Amino acid sequence: MKQTHTSQGFTLIELLIALACVAALATLAWPSYQSLILKSHRAQTRASLLQAAHWFERAASANGSYPLATDVPASVLQIDGQHYKMTVTSTAQSYTLSATPLGTQTADACGVLTVNHLGVRNVQGANQTAAQCWGR
Repeated sequence: MKQTHTSQGFTLIELLIALACVAALATLAWPSYQSLILKSHRAQTRASLLQAAHWFERAASANGSYPLATDVPASVLQIDGQHYKMTVTSTAQSYTLSATPLGTQTADACGVLTVNHLGVRNVQGANQTAAQCWGR
């Protein structure tokens, strides 16, 4: 009785085809992934800007005027991560908070996000509208 031995496994061609398929899928998915990461960082920054705006409003309610930029604690202007830098310009009657993208976040189409004492949300140097950048 003669036994035939069949090999169980993949040929080199089959492995190369599978590898090519995975590479093609990764090439298509990577830009979408990067876009979602930028959008996530932007959402975190929007929340930080609005928190800082609330702090300014509470300070104005307590003191009768907005604090000057030099009187703002650094913790108020803190944004988690190193993707944006928040700055403030303020007088006793007004303030504007700005978040400037840093590092890889500069590739984001929304540029600098701003919010002022009237609650107006805007963008500077952006390829998209303020509604698109401040919306979900």
